[in-house]
Amino acid sequence: MTWGSFKYLNHTADLGIEVEGRTLEELFINTAKAIFETQINGEIDNKEEISFELKSPSLEELLVDWCRELIYNFAVRGFIPKDYDIKIIQNFELCAHLNGDIFDKRRHQIKLEIKNATYHNLKVMKKNDIYVATIIFDV
Repeated sequence: MTWGSFKYLNHTADLGIEVEGRTLEELFINTAKAIFETQINGEIDNKEEISFELKSPSLEELLVDWCRELIYNFAVRGFIPKDYDIKIIQNFELCAHLNGDIFDKRRHQIKLEIKNATYHNLKVMKKNDIYVATIIFDV
């Protein structure tokens, strides 16, 4: 399994992640990859697909909503994304079509349960030509 560009941050009792991407779409995809690399061990197949749309009042809130939608679909359906087709358009709208797998305890193991994305110290900025986000998760 190949994961995105991210690093863990020191944070008391929660999980902090700094993520990078050349585009906003890549930043959001790398955030999703960080969530699932942190949570799951095991081979992820392309057996299932989901689509959804999100609209938020700001880019930061769109990132949190994205993370929460992914966490929700994992918690309720066991959905683990592998391939991402997303578009972020003006007015902070996101359209997503994801292919992936359903959690199977015979093939997958939980490493760390991520419960929710938070607004604590949330940042999304552009440094030179790279988008960078800092996000804290409840674990």
